[in-house]
Amino acid sequence: MTALPHLKIANDRSESIHVLQLTDSHLLADSEAFLWNDLNTRRSLVAVLNHIQQQDLLGDLMVISGDIAEKAEPEAYHWLLECCQALGLPVYCLPGNHDDPVLMDEILNEMNVSTEPLVARKNWQLIFLNSVVPRRSYGHLSKGQLDFLDCSLADRLDLHTFVFLHHPPVALGSPWMDAMGLDNAADFFAILDMYPQVRGIAWGHAHQEFHTERRGVQLLGSPSTCAQFAPGSEHFQLDQRGPGYRWLILLPDGQIETRVYYVDYPAR
Repeated sequence: MTALPHLKIANDRSESIHVLQLTDSHLLADSEAFLWNDLNTRRSLVAVLNHIQQQDLLGDLMVISGDIAEKAEPEAYHWLLECCQALGLPVYCLPGNHDDPVLMDEILNEMNVSTEPLVARKNWQLIFLNSVVPRRSYGHLSKGQLDFLDCSLADRLDLHTFVFLHHPPVALGSPWMDAMGLDNAADFFAILDMYPQVRGIAWGHAHQEFHTERRGVQLLGSPSTCAQFAPGSEHFQLDQRGPGYRWLILLPDGQIETRVYYVDYPAR
């Protein structure tokens, strides 16, 4: 594989963990249905998966960070399950505000696909949080989720940690989207700030790429596998970029290398 531009590749790649993050697929039950009038979200996800395989980026595991289904329909989750099983690598799914977490637990726990909230590999621990508030677009981490985060970090002080959730815990500079972020981000960061092994946080929901740093922790927003939202927009506005996904290399020393890919894909 050609070295990724602007990335430092680990000298010993076998000791790194290679993670794919896909998010906000908004799959529909009807395979021929369109979202936002001109986008077939199943086809756009297939285009992303094909691009991943063509680039030889399947890696060690995949994380799907919410809004898997547009209307939380069982057919959408079953279709995703078939796609993920065909990939062969471990796939971890967490819910978004369009999802039904209970239904996800029922369907997306088979073979290599899981809704388990935590995985430890090599020098890393990955934590998957549920920030869903039923029937609301904004996010909130319940006391149970915050306690789980705290306990998971306290139990493995020896492991670098990366946290995934659906809702952005920081403002992105887009007023309509920022109103739908994580409403108790202060509680979230209060826990993270106690643990120096936390290295990165990634989310979906915003349908756009974002990258900043807070107290040495990488903060990463990732694009949707369907449509993107225009960054910095005052109101809902679609961007011209195609479907996308994030590629992460978690290095053994706790450093993180990452790149976002976009896929050429016709709307129809």
